[in-house]
This record gives sequence, structure tokens and C-alpha cells, in this order.
Amino acid sequence: MRILVSLLILCCSFSVFSQRYYTESYTQADLGRGFNQQSHTPDAKCVTGQVRYHSAMSGELDYLQRLNATQVRRRTFGEVHGGVNLFIIAGSVSTSITHRNSTDKLSLTSQLHLKFDEGYSTLENRQVVAGYENNDCGNSFIYQLDYGRDVFINTRLHFRSEADYKRFVTKIKIRLLFFKKTITKVKLIEKYAANAVLSIDANSSAPLPAELTSLLNNNTQHCRGSDITPCLTTLQRLSDYVFGNSGLAKDLKLMEKAPRGITTRSYEESGHYALQSQSIKTEPQYDFIWQKIESRYGAAVRRLERARAFLAIANDGELDAAQLEVERATILLSDMEGIRSVCMTSPWLAQCS
Repeated sequence: MRILVSLLILCCSFSVFSQRYYTESYTQADLGRGFNQQSHTPDAKCVTGQVRYHSAMSGELDYLQRLNATQVRRRTFGEVHGGVNLFIIAGSVSTSITHRNSTDKLSLTSQLHLKFDEGYSTLENRQVVAGYENNDCGNSFIYQLDYGRDVFINTRLHFRSEADYKRFVTKIKIRLLFFKKTITKVKLIEKYAANAVLSIDANSSAPLPAELTSLLNNNTQHCRGSDITPCLTTLQRLSDYVFGNSGLAKDLKLMEKAPRGITTRSYEESGHYALQSQSIKTEPQYDFIWQKIESRYGAAVRRLERARAFLAIANDGELDAAQLEVERATILLSDMEGIRSVCMTSPWLAQCS
């Protein structure tokens, strides 16, 4: 019984140190690098071995609607420890996507999400590198690199005021993306979205297929809420491309696989006890700071998206004010990107609290 209890305790301790992260910022060359789970930053490479690729191709298409940033992360990437780990080390591309695809009180987003998994690479037959004693090895190492991409095709309504937003979501009960173009539905949307902008876009943490980019660039992407018919034509063409036999899925299979996330493993779990003895034991204490910074960053991302949408449909009388708002939103996002870059890696600094 004592042996069984000891084994259970040991297994529980392992699970604490083995964690999964979403990020496009790592490559196969990072396998074996140390990883500090307190600061969520990579360290020196203290473990080497043989890289083994595991083929596991699969695709999943989902419809998402009216999700906030937390819900987008949960639905799209899964969630570990309240979601903090997922976005702390995520690169600026995937982090921006999380916020662009979410809804707040001035925007409404619905999207088709294609989650495409392209296998993973692991580090096997591992051994410590020479001179590891002089390295900062962290308290775990990068064991696995996952490949794949997330493609979002979005319809967004950007509102000028929270009152306009509330009025629309109260009155309109239909999905915005790929609905049947009946006269009644179009008139309803145009009635309650008269002061809004309807926009269409696609984004991904990896390069988009050239055919998808071309389709968007050559069709209407922004419409006044009072006249959405040109955008509905674009949506129909997107629908044909996404669901056609020679469309999006085929194009994605022809593209080079892209990094999608990593899994770390503790040195103890790997049997490298010498490295484990010098690892950091403390738990992260910066979750609140990280979450506040991420929330402010997300608001700045959506403000710029909204400003660009209104600029795209501005007439002569609206142009100056629309351009000014884009400039202000651009400066704010730039400031928030700088703050995020510093505070995600050094949250103990005074400017982060």
C-alpha cells in the first residue's frame, strides 16, 4: 500500500511539470531547450537527443459565434491552468488572432474555424549536453513540437456605440455567417445595423493559402450596415471555396506544416535528476498581472480593427474623423505591444503592476 501511495504521489508530481502551450514562435531546433515555468520563457539547451516526427493528420471545422477572448481560447486551443499558460508565450500573431476573433460590446464576430493538425515531433533517446552545469536549464525542457494551423474566416459587425450593439443583438436572432440570402433577413440586418460596418476577413497563425488571399482581395470586404449585399456576394464565394472539394482543405494540405504549440516535460519525469536538482521550484505569482495586460492588449487590437473598418466605408464628411481614430488606435496598440512584450517576460517590473 505504501508503495502504491508513493507511486501515485510521484505521478501527480509529474503531471504538475508536464504542460502544453500554444505558440507559433518555436521550431524543431528548440526541442531540448530548458523552459522556466515560472516566467514561461525558454532557457539554454540542456538536453539533446533524436528528433522523431509522428504523422497525425486531421481537420475539424467549427462554427463559432459571439465568443469573448477567453471562450475563443478554450474552444480553439483548449485550456491549461485557467488559460494563462496558453497565451503567455504565444507569439504576437496568434495572440492578436485570439482577440480579433472575439466579441466585445462594440463588435460582433462570427466565424468558421478550421483546426488543421499536421502531426508532431518529439525528442527521443535523450541525454544531457556537455557543460550543462554552467547553463540555466529552467525547471523543465521542451519535449514536443506540434504542427498545424488555425484558419478563421470571419464576418464582423462593428458598432459606433454600445447602445447600437445592444439594440442589434436584442433584435436579431440569426447567424451572420453563411445564412440564406432572403430579402427578409437582409432587410432586418440592414435596419438594425444601419450605423454599423460589416467586414469580412480571414486570419491565421501561419500563412494563408494564396487562393483564399486572392479571393478576399478581389471581392468586397467592407459594407455599410445599411447596404450589405456586396458583402453577401463575397460570403457566398467564400462558402463555395471553404466547402468545395478543390477548395480550402486541399490547399492547406499542399502547404508546408507550421508550428502550432509545444509540450514541456520535467527533468525528473525524463530521468535527468541532475538537471532537476538545480531547477526552480516556485509557482508563478504573476497571473493577475498577465491577465490584466492581455485584456488591455486585446481591447487595443479590437479598437484598431474597428477603426479601420469605419475608415474603409467613410465618405468625405466622415473621412477626417475616421483617419484620426485609426491614428490614435495605431499608437495605442503600439504602446500596448511594447508593454506586453516587457511584462509577459518580466512581470515583476514596476511598470507592469
